[in-house]
Amino acid sequence: MRFTFFLFFIVIVVSCNNLSKQGEEILNEDKMAAVIYDVLLAESFAESYLMKDTMKNKDSILKIEMDKVLKVHSISSQTFAKSYLFYKSNPLTLEHILDSANERAVRERTDVFLKRTPIKKR
Repeated sequence: MRFTFFLFFIVIVVSCNNLSKQGEEILNEDKMAAVIYDVLLAESFAESYLMKDTMKNKDSILKIEMDKVLKVHSISSQTFAKSYLFYKSNPLTLEHILDSANERAVRERTDVFLKRTPIKKR
């Protein structure tokens, strides 16, 4: 009985240790939402402005913009990819992250429209 309990305890400790190591490599939900928001913003910028003015490859332009976003957030592409795969395997959490990014976009767009001053008629 004691041996079984000891074996069970060892399995739990090892499992928890592996989870904590994985947690260090995975971005938290708020950070992931911020990165995804900036990635989508960078993609939109690249498609709207950069690709119209150049003959460069679309993928290379998007890669450059993606690298800029990751640098701003001080994360590696491996960390982002690992985090994305982790959240992709947890659809409810990923949905929450994407909703947060979308809510931020709507909020910021609304703020921009509200700050505009109407054009005065002469």
